[in-house]
Amino acid sequence: MPKDEARQIGLDLLIQFFGVNFDQLGDYQVEMDYMPAFDLREISTTIYEFDGVDGRIPVENSEVPDIRWPMNVYRSTWHGTISVPTDRTPCPEGRMLRGSDLLRFRVDAQTGELIGLQFFPSEDPVTRPDMQSECMGSPIQVFEYRDNMTAQHNIEYANFAMQLAEEANIFEDEVLRAAYIFGGWMMGRDGSFELRIAVAVECVNGETVVLEFQGRNRKELVGVDFYSRMIDHAVDRDGNIVEPASQFVGFSSTSEITNWVYR
Repeated sequence: MPKDEARQIGLDLLIQFFGVNFDQLGDYQVEMDYMPAFDLREISTTIYEFDGVDGRIPVENSEVPDIRWPMNVYRSTWHGTISVPTDRTPCPEGRMLRGSDLLRFRVDAQTGELIGLQFFPSEDPVTRPDMQSECMGSPIQVFEYRDNMTAQHNIEYANFAMQLAEEANIFEDEVLRAAYIFGGWMMGRDGSFELRIAVAVECVNGETVVLEFQGRNRKELVGVDFYSRMIDHAVDRDGNIVEPASQFVGFSSTSEITNWVYR
């Protein structure tokens, strides 16, 4: 797929999911990068495992622990970053890596299918009075809140995510179940520290998506990731094509989700 076509698809998706009004962003720039297909086994000639004491030890493919198999082979993707000029400088403590990043997207380089979207509320250059910050004071306070979340919080977030998935027609089939899988802090509006929650959602045909919400009360959609769409196939230790270990690469690649809430 040509770069310009992928660029337009990405911009349209940002409008669809986040309601972006590009007419309000001023002199924004769109940077496009191409990520070719790759096999995890070919990234390095040596695979390392932590030795549990003082460093990493190299291992041959035949010695890699079973938990590392199967390994995924990924599809080619186009990545886009929308940067908006501002007078803001990156935080000296390193909490913001790039002061102008606002929106990102990833699409399949062959089909144009949505892979992922990201939105950074802390870097919104347009004043929106109805989007107030929900500052928790510090990252530690956010982590403390996350660590004390209960089963009821899981039900709350799962139901919220399933309803959004249905309203946005994310899947072609009916939504089956959802579960809270990860939480942490992000810079929020007005430089605040806000809760950010990731929820896995699955439809009846097995397709999955991870939705991310920011702000404890407002639950603003800031991330959409179809991780399974990145995977072309997986291979076992002997090179045979097999099913991937998980549909949620990056969140639950080696552990099973057990806290599902059904629709």
